[in-house]
Amino acid sequence: MIAVTPCERRALKKFRRYIKEHAKPLKGLPLAVRLCGSSKQKKSTLGEEVSIPESDVHHLLSAPLILALSHTIEDIAMETGEGELIASFQNLDNFEVHKKRYCAISKSIDTVRVWGDGAKPKGCKEIDFVTACHPKIARYWMVLFDSPHCRAVLMCKQINRAAEFENKKFVGFYSFNPYLVQSIRWRFNLLTSGLCKMVNHWEKSFPLPDINVREVDAYLRKSPAHSAFSSH
Repeated sequence: MIAVTPCERRALKKFRRYIKEHAKPLKGLPLAVRLCGSSKQKKSTLGEEVSIPESDVHHLLSAPLILALSHTIEDIAMETGEGELIASFQNLDNFEVHKKRYCAISKSIDTVRVWGDGAKPKGCKEIDFVTACHPKIARYWMVLFDSPHCRAVLMCKQINRAAEFENKKFVGFYSFNPYLVQSIRWRFNLLTSGLCKMVNHWEKSFPLPDINVREVDAYLRKSPAHSAFSSH
């Protein structure tokens, strides 16, 4: 068993407190499906349905859960009062509804860096916006917090082509492992170079499971989790 660091314990304690608040409106519905697979399988398969997934385990994640996990990490950053928060919103249009929240966070910690494609929002002088127009990067939704005493990351990739956030489906995980958080942060910041080889290096460094979207849709049509993965 891998030893849990004091940094992880602190982050997990805060996570458990905040996730209850953000998941409460979701009323305990299945919001994620655990992904199963082995080194011999090319694609992952769908396993157990859960409301709140375990850390450091790959899951199929619904849009409502993505928001709940994102807000939880943001709250951890706000409470910690120092460090750097990095958020990838795919398109900066998605940032607008979170603008007030992120402006408040930027006044509480050292650095807030927001990635996304599109025009940079106005009225956010304390936030560092990074243009991310590469199509591979646009598939990712990530919220990462790094500080000397507390670290957390949510990293996931969109697997379908839905344009509306409520209908998007993601595969990914969240973690409090300080070594993993710092490694992701370091490699992600290298993407600012804009070189395609850096993007390819990023995907090879942190590969997320491959899963058949048609199988996912067929599974969800028969699942109690269906409502969490679709606005229809």
